[in-house]
Amino acid sequence: MMIVGRCSGRRRVGTVRFPSEEQNVMFRLMWMAGLAWSVAVAGARAEVMELRYTGTLGPRRSTLKAPEKQFTLYCLVNRQSAEVDYVLEEQGPGRWPWPERFGRVGLVGAVKPGIRVLYDHQGSLHPQAVQRPVFEFLDKLKPGSSWTVERLKYSVVAKQTKRGRKCWRVEMSNSFGPRGKIWVEQSTGIVVAASRRMVMGQGDEFVLAIELASQNPVDAKRQAVLQKPIGTLLAIQKGLKRKPGQTRPELSSGQIADVRKVLGRLQAESRSTPLASLATFIQKDVTGQSKRVASIDELAAAMVGKPAPAFRLNTIDRKTIDSKSLAGKIVVLHFWNYKGDKLVEPYGQVGYLDFLHGKRRRLGVQIIGVAVNPALGQPRTAGAVLRSVRKLREFMNLDYPVATDSGKVIEAFGDPRRLDAKLPLWIVIGADGKVADYKVGFYRIKADEGLRELDQQLIRLIRASRKKKAAR
Repeated sequence: MMIVGRCSGRRRVGTVRFPSEEQNVMFRLMWMAGLAWSVAVAGARAEVMELRYTGTLGPRRSTLKAPEKQFTLYCLVNRQSAEVDYVLEEQGPGRWPWPERFGRVGLVGAVKPGIRVLYDHQGSLHPQAVQRPVFEFLDKLKPGSSWTVERLKYSVVAKQTKRGRKCWRVEMSNSFGPRGKIWVEQSTGIVVAASRRMVMGQGDEFVLAIELASQNPVDAKRQAVLQKPIGTLLAIQKGLKRKPGQTRPELSSGQIADVRKVLGRLQAESRSTPLASLATFIQKDVTGQSKRVASIDELAAAMVGKPAPAFRLNTIDRKTIDSKSLAGKIVVLHFWNYKGDKLVEPYGQVGYLDFLHGKRRRLGVQIIGVAVNPALGQPRTAGAVLRSVRKLREFMNLDYPVATDSGKVIEAFGDPRRLDAKLPLWIVIGADGKVADYKVGFYRIKADEGLRELDQQLIRLIRASRKKKAAR
């Protein structure tokens, strides 16, 4: 093709050659590569991004016969607010109840309790911290730098490629030696991988490790979609008012009712998001807990207001307590395991109960702890159970009597464990010998109020008993 052009006032004749098909293919490949590079850079610099990690928690040495735990961690990182919203899914020994499987934590400085997995080692539950997705000390990342936070020393020891990314390798140590490593991407501060040693049980060493599985930038439209179910979840969590680190899954009837009010909205908002499986689990759990609470309410209704069953108990001090000797008194029976080993807070709330015993016993109130364990019915195992109960009493310095029950007495009052509920069970018997209250689970407590709900009930019974005596 001939063209005529003008340059500096002179006519010029030239030929234009169109690219060949091979050149067109090459140009398209170069353009696509450039576009992919641009997207990758944009993702690396994104202010909001989705990160997914896979993790394990297991024995450091194969000689320790303990199972390995696997978990996945979804994070929605917002650099502008310096926060991360997370959802945890666990498989293996130990698992958080659903209200503790998600949350929001800061990205800067020390944060407690932070993101944690739960591991069951030899019957004891151990929360273990997981490294946050963005390294919390970005300003410290320089060759050879080191610093100490809460007796843990961090040292930047090398630049290293990890999972195809250029990283700083940060090592952690304390007075006992190496504690772990963190690989931080140099260009973004994102944690690509991390491992940490910890000790559980009787000096048993474990390793918790995570690796980045995927990273995606989040635009404003997707962020708005994700924030709806996250906001609903955080509002549910706040409304439940559970203590941090709560390991018991049971919810009260009031808590269940509050969650049910927003379940439909949560499921609609979480559809086609990474939170959908959590919303489905919550719906199933709340349905099951609703049935459990309804069954317990029926059990309580069948007991309250009726004469208490006759009972006979032997204390760990080899004394006998029976219902006849307690006639005319207000009685609290506290059924729990009273195990002295593998203690888990709040220890059956026995400390608060002992305080209440000292406060009300002069007013005609008798509190009796009942250690429930089927092993007490077997001569060969009863001795070990008794030693454990005595250990707990000494550890908690309990002043009220503690008796034992292999299961017969609690069954007479209606064993809630048949309904998949957990102890403690609190039975309050009025001076008239009738059951005044039947409660399963823990009381809500404020540190400065103790067992206020139970105490108020005892005060009402004390006043009613005095009034009845005065009328005679």
